[in-house]
Amino acid sequence: MNTPLIPIGLALIMMTVGLSVRLSDFRALPRQWNAVCAGLLAQLVFLPLIALCVALVTRLDTVYAIGLIILASAPGGISSNLLTVLARGKTALSISLTILTNLVAFITIPTVLSITFLIFTGSGVDGPSSSELYALPFGETALKVLAISALPLAIGMAICRFFPIFANRIEKPAKFVASAIFAAIVVNSFYSEWNSIMAHWSTVGPAVILLNVAAIGSALLFSRLFRLSAQQALTVAIECGLQNVALALVIAQFMGNGRFMVPATIYALVMNVSVLILIAAGNKLSESKSEVHSKS
Repeated sequence: MNTPLIPIGLALIMMTVGLSVRLSDFRALPRQWNAVCAGLLAQLVFLPLIALCVALVTRLDTVYAIGLIILASAPGGISSNLLTVLARGKTALSISLTILTNLVAFITIPTVLSITFLIFTGSGVDGPSSSELYALPFGETALKVLAISALPLAIGMAICRFFPIFANRIEKPAKFVASAIFAAIVVNSFYSEWNSIMAHWSTVGPAVILLNVAAIGSALLFSRLFRLSAQQALTVAIECGLQNVALALVIAQFMGNGRFMVPATIYALVMNVSVLILIAAGNKLSESKSEVHSKS
């Protein structure tokens, strides 16, 4: 799976996200700043910590523990915005969280990985040596994430801002292509790591499921602490539950060990099951509100 086409594909996906951003999406943000703060804290700070705790509790092999934390450090992806619409959540909030977390990913991901590798240094795992883990090139990693995530995202936003007619014309076909690329990346990772996935499903699978449940649960907890509305809480839960699997897979590829990809590959399946539950809950909530309004 070590091919330059995958990072290029991810860059195209992130540019497509930028094409869908409108200034009007951000005008309502000052009125829900507490929701933005809750989402950012849940995703950028607590989700990697939760992944570390899950890895320790389930006693994952170090290489899979690191892969789990790589996944947790990757922010929400392109699908979270669409699924928020389907769940009748707060679309502007979802877009804002996706944009903000991906724009700072080139700082947050190398930081999380540097700390993670220091924690696991000297574990003797069959993979990166202790010296390689300790000498993680922060600057190189940051530049790679910047090149495949934040920069294409900013380019897409610039096209949307300065060439709106062109952006509107290519937005739908670009989303179709981006979805196809995302599917290809995940399917390719399944194909290349299938034997490893099957061999370690009994250990990695439960940890991945636990991470997904804990991610959504922590998002709902933060929403309660920040006194968010039900729709805002639902949106934050979707953002935390739907990680950018494509970005996680590319980062794992950069690190040169295919086994780092296994948790993210399994998560691609697990997260879609949980988000279907959130969509159903969101629609049920919306229907209940409509009934209340009609009766009143």
